[in-house]
Amino acid sequence: MAAGSTLWTGRLRYTPLLNILIFIFAVAVFGPAASYANAAIKTPMDEQALIYMRPRPTNGKIIAYTLFMPFFTILQSLVDLALHFYLSLHPIYALVISAIYFIGWLSQWSIWMNCEVTSIGFDNGGKGETCFQINLKHAENSTVPSKSSEGVVNARVGLGFVVIALYVAYGVMAALAVARKRRGGKGR
Repeated sequence: MAAGSTLWTGRLRYTPLLNILIFIFAVAVFGPAASYANAAIKTPMDEQALIYMRPRPTNGKIIAYTLFMPFFTILQSLVDLALHFYLSLHPIYALVISAIYFIGWLSQWSIWMNCEVTSIGFDNGGKGETCFQINLKHAENSTVPSKSSEGVVNARVGLGFVVIALYVAYGVMAALAVARKRRGGKGR
């Protein structure tokens, strides 16, 4: 048995369930994100409404914009599950990972919200510096590229928010395990 195995007892034994939920929701975000990336790649530039004379983003940039956090979250949650079941998931590692992924998801979610969900300032200079979608053809009164749907965007953003909440819970569980370790490693 690993030295840290008594740290994940009591209520903390449910930590793998959080990892499983993170995995499930990351996969659930990956689907709409892949659909959005595919639509953004296929959507032509809007030559009449070019606000910023910038070249079309590469397919790699579009894929990174939409799939980076879901893809790496899937990998990270599988690694954490394996570490937990092999009794070598250290609470400090879990706390650091949860903080990094919380910040990453919050940043990604904020960009998605700014570029795709809210239309405040979409036609002024505010978003063109960060959002490639501003020069793509859009449906009437929409911030979504014409080859995508608002449902895909809303699903990705909503599920992304759930992942953020799960990382908060994962961070709390890891912090409790760190506190338990500092008290001597015995759980209730």
